[in-house]
Amino acid sequence: MKHARGIIPRRSIQVSVLACVLMVFTALPLSAEELQPDVNAADTIKQTLDQQVGKRAKVKLRSGHELDGKVLKVGSNGVHLAELTGMEYFDAVIRLEAIDAVIVRVRK
Repeated sequence: MKHARGIIPRRSIQVSVLACVLMVFTALPLSAEELQPDVNAADTIKQTLDQQVGKRAKVKLRSGHELDGKVLKVGSNGVHLAELTGMEYFDAVIRLEAIDAVIVRVRK
């Protein structure tokens, strides 16, 4: 089979289409992986924060205030947040019992 210069052979098109289809199907399971906190656990707040170490999270305090920052460390009684939004030069240590909710990003 001869083909003129500048015309893409049919075989090349088929291989390209197959490669694109494979890329789409291999990427689908990655987008379905989302954080699903276990709300039946006794220490849900602590476990959720443990899963967020190194990531950003927002904590809603019983006082009504919210703090948004990077979770550095979670201890048995508190959490250390760094790089607080709006207060980038400050860190916070918060008692776990003072936290009503943990708000995390699970989808992009």
